[in-house]
Amino acid sequence: MHQSLYRVCVAMLTILLICSAVTPLSTSAQELRLPSRSALDAYFQRVSENGFAGAVLIVKNQHVLLRAGYGQANDSTGTAFTPETVVDVGSLAKQFTAAAILKLEEQGRLHVSDTLAAYFARLPADRAGITLHQLLTHTAGLPNVTEDDLTPLSREAALGQIFGQPLTGVPGQAYHYCNACYTVLAAIIEDVTGQPYPDYMREKVFAANRLRHTGFYGEARWQNVAVAHGYWNGSDQGSPAVWAGPYWGVMGNGGVLSTVDDLRRWWEALHNHRALSAEQTEKLFARHVPQDDTTLFYGYGWGIEPSPLGTVITHNGGSIGGNSDLAYVIDQDLLIILLGNRIVYRTLTEDLPFEVRLYASDTRRQLLANLATNDLTPLPSPTFTLLPAIALISAVLGLIVLVLIRASTKLSNGRAREGFALPETHPPASER
Repeated sequence: MHQSLYRVCVAMLTILLICSAVTPLSTSAQELRLPSRSALDAYFQRVSENGFAGAVLIVKNQHVLLRAGYGQANDSTGTAFTPETVVDVGSLAKQFTAAAILKLEEQGRLHVSDTLAAYFARLPADRAGITLHQLLTHTAGLPNVTEDDLTPLSREAALGQIFGQPLTGVPGQAYHYCNACYTVLAAIIEDVTGQPYPDYMREKVFAANRLRHTGFYGEARWQNVAVAHGYWNGSDQGSPAVWAGPYWGVMGNGGVLSTVDDLRRWWEALHNHRALSAEQTEKLFARHVPQDDTTLFYGYGWGIEPSPLGTVITHNGGSIGGNSDLAYVIDQDLLIILLGNRIVYRTLTEDLPFEVRLYASDTRRQLLANLATNDLTPLPSPTFTLLPAIALISAVLGLIVLVLIRASTKLSNGRAREGFALPETHPPASER
């Protein structure tokens, strides 16, 4: 399965199965009783024994409740996670791209109402009218047809694939999670700025907001930095520090590495309107379109959902580099950042998963439920699993097979007695 498909499946399953991992969500905020740092640390120690490995940062009202690392960043060397460990953040990269688009709009260099016809010549008629707003909100109807993250793919080849395949829906009609939409946005950023997308992002987004440990796959500066290996279904995928690219299968929609401290710094730059104006920040987090549930909405690179503690602005990322999750509970001024390097996605067929474990996202969602009840006992459940059902079906089938075998044996024995003369037995000659 291609790595880009991994991110599609992971993100879509997270959205579609968002309510299956914990108890039902409430839209009303509850008063939060803060656990101690030692209680939170003990909880994450238990969570790490249950499969999670990553860096954790929890901040409330600008006060750090927990900043720590758990589990292994590299199993083969025994390197432990720390808060400084650099991690592949997967689709959390999308909100950086969205912010870049809104910054360019703030400067008057483009508008989210612009259509693709303003940037690409000779587009098919059904694509020419797609707007940047529709790309940002996954409502453009474009197909996910690009190559995987690590396969060399040029901008021209990627756009040719994206624009050359049939639409998956009518533009503007419905939400359908789309990595390719953000690849197109990356190309538009290049056209407007005259800079390669990675260069523009490093200069105008990362460096401009003092994100000193945020960048892309394969940068030379990672060689002297602790970068977590990615583990997909338990298999070591290597270090993003030496992965090639980023190529255009991942451009704009992934390929970014960061730390919990940088993401906190970035969140505060957004929250305090240093990265974007107040008007543009509001647009970034607005409930632009419903997802597959009327309680779940999508902004520009961010999801908006209810929780037991109030409304949450959030996004996760899932790739061969692992699973990461950032969530901000508005009513509680509570920021939770989990950057993990492990993910499980097991399938019966390419399109039929039977076990999905997004360790960071599962943990964050369970943690919010636990904080709401002031009980840190429950551990995260898998995002999705058919294992109990498969086990039950296997047991039933096994029982059926056993019954059939026994029935067949009895039938065969009966026929032997009825249709054949069994040989007489005679004592050995020495006993005669």
